[in-house]
Amino acid sequence: MIWVDGNEINIKQFTGEELCEKLADELWGNDYEQWLKCTDFIQTASFLIAFDVELNMEGIFTFLEHSIGHYAPNIIQAFRAIGDDNDADILEEICRIAPPDVMRGEFLNGDHQEYDITTFNDDHELKEEAAERIEELEGQLYLNSGFDMWELLYRYLDEQIEKL
Repeated sequence: MIWVDGNEINIKQFTGEELCEKLADELWGNDYEQWLKCTDFIQTASFLIAFDVELNMEGIFTFLEHSIGHYAPNIIQAFRAIGDDNDADILEEICRIAPPDVMRGEFLNGDHQEYDITTFNDDHELKEEAAERIEELEGQLYLNSGFDMWELLYRYLDEQIEKL
């Protein structure tokens, strides 16, 4: 089976949790397009790990303007694959209000100099009520609600590995 770095790997040697740990260690440095060459369940775990890191480090607004935001449909699909429709629906609504590709384009087209400190509102034409709604929705995501998305992901991966 193809791993995120393009090499072959024996997935059967891992549990779902161990596979996530390995992905978390090795995911970075391989571009998103490489992830798409992996089997669906590795993509699912990769995109959920990347989303979690982005959310933990920077929050939803940065996710919307970073390149990972382009893969929001993959992340939504990943939530659905593990049975987490609630987070999929919330992220879908956030992306409807502020489409990541539009947010990224506005961010990249900004007139800022290197090392300028700006706010999300400086870079985007998002109405205040839309930004407030996004913040409200972000508060309902697994990270802020206490829901353990990881148990769903581990179980899903265990089932996929078992099917091999």
